[in-house]
Amino acid sequence: MIYVWVRPGVDWADEDGLRERLREDLRPGFDLWNATFGISLPRFRLRLREIARQNHATVEGAIRATWDEIPDGALVLPVDDDDWFAPEVATTLADRLPSDSNGCRWTPSWVEVPIDFGHRLHMLRHRLLGAPLKWICTTNNYGLVKAADTKPLLTSHLEASRWWEARSSEQGNLTSLNLRLSVANRTLGSISTLRRIDRRTLLRKLRAYRRLYGRELPSELAWARPHVDDMAGLMDELEPR
Repeated sequence: MIYVWVRPGVDWADEDGLRERLREDLRPGFDLWNATFGISLPRFRLRLREIARQNHATVEGAIRATWDEIPDGALVLPVDDDDWFAPEVATTLADRLPSDSNGCRWTPSWVEVPIDFGHRLHMLRHRLLGAPLKWICTTNNYGLVKAADTKPLLTSHLEASRWWEARSSEQGNLTSLNLRLSVANRTLGSISTLRRIDRRTLLRKLRAYRRLYGRELPSELAWARPHVDDMAGLMDELEPR
């Protein structure tokens, strides 16, 4: 059995006192958002979570579960609470992975506006020149068998990338697939977007995200169109004060 595990994160539903529970470096972005838009950041993030929950419900052959509900030895697909999987991700992995597989990864995909100039340049180099990605395991393009020592790797894609690269010469039970089976949905409300941002940049990115969600998707990501449309509707509701 394959399990979808949503990593624990900020409890956006508990809005009272949330600002004080955030890391100090996240509070300026939180305050800026709430001063700029009529929809608060917690309510926006809850909408993202609901769009992702609807996506996860479409994954065939997988169970969405908490960590303690997942048995040892099961394949776990980690995901943040705003990212998406292809409906066939679990059935594809069940068909293609050998029975002794300890883990797998596939080609990552994003729906995003670049964070900054450096990120834009990195994206262009990767797309046009084939430059390697900084991390081979991204937020939701890998899975590992649950064991005592794999929770840190499933919690952090950075740790998973280091672990995978350290075993690059002995990957007999690690499988890489040249398939696009997920989308990392980096949004206007993502933590990486809200760090070190001002109102002018936030409003410029609002316009960029509205354009983004109106574009065509690559054919292999056509399954994500309903969720992109949901994001477009949400962005239309997000009006500046």
